[in-house]
Amino acid sequence: MSEQPSRLHGWSELLKSISKILWVIVVIILLAGLGKTFIFKSAKKHVKPGEPVKKTVVEKIDWSKVNKEVRQIMEDARLQAETYASRELDNWIEGNMKRVDEDFLEWYFGYWTQQKLGLQALLSEVWHWVDSDSPSAAEKITLVVQEEFSNRVIRPVISQSQIETIVDNTVNEYTEIIREKISTIPKKYEIKEADWDRYLGSISILITGIEANRAVPLSLKAVIAGVAAGGIIAFQALKPIIIKIGSKVSARLAAKSAGGLAAKTGSQVAAKTGGKFLGTIIAIGIIIWDVWDHYSTKRKAMPVLRRNIHDYLKEVKESILHDPEYGIITVIYQLEKGISKNFRNT
Repeated sequence: MSEQPSRLHGWSELLKSISKILWVIVVIILLAGLGKTFIFKSAKKHVKPGEPVKKTVVEKIDWSKVNKEVRQIMEDARLQAETYASRELDNWIEGNMKRVDEDFLEWYFGYWTQQKLGLQALLSEVWHWVDSDSPSAAEKITLVVQEEFSNRVIRPVISQSQIETIVDNTVNEYTEIIREKISTIPKKYEIKEADWDRYLGSISILITGIEANRAVPLSLKAVIAGVAAGGIIAFQALKPIIIKIGSKVSARLAAKSAGGLAAKTGSQVAAKTGGKFLGTIIAIGIIIWDVWDHYSTKRKAMPVLRRNIHDYLKEVKESILHDPEYGIITVIYQLEKGISKNFRNT
């Protein structure tokens, strides 16, 4: 009899254990279902039915805007360089005019100078009558006055150095302004260094006439790279204008004189002094001769001569800046325009 209650008790314990296990299974199933519900709802919040998944897109650089800004920077740099060069040439003219007032005019209109010029003119005309190959009175006086003007005012070697310095500093001014302003563009447009480097290197033009008329590539990268690269190349491209402008200005002013008298005598003075820049003053002699020949009094002649010299020097300045072929600003503008034509479009 005692064996039967024991068996019943065992079955009861087994059923209780199974019941507990079933409840644990049920709870696990309920919790799993609840978790799926939360996951589903969370997913619905982030991705709505029928709505595409958004992807992060890197914006493309608008190189047209970059080109426009670079072009504006180059234009501003040219205008500032022109202002600088104009101011420096005005200082050069002012220094020359000071010597004109304090030295040359006093010498030219001195009593004994006038007597000497008159005597030289008379003797030269006599010799020219005897020998047609000898200089005429006008040639002799023009030659003498040009030599004095060269020694007392222009001073060829010094003027050559001064003009070269102005050209050099103008180019440095131009490139430094570009370098400073253009360096801010990569950060502004979020351009990677490699892309920016390729952009600068891809914009280039050919500069001719630097060495033996060979074409040399000049890139925007070289222009802003510093004195060791762009500065030197640009300066070499501009430097020849000093001599060439002198020849053009002289020829234009000499054309005002009959028979090319100024050109003929000016070349003799240039050969004698060895001044490369002296070619720019060869016409001054004929202007002085005209004054000397037509006025007899210092009071009337001096203001006219001074004005002629000042106007002449201003014309030299204008040609140094804006000669159609060799002017400093003309060459810079051609450089700017050439680079602008090669701007990157993509």
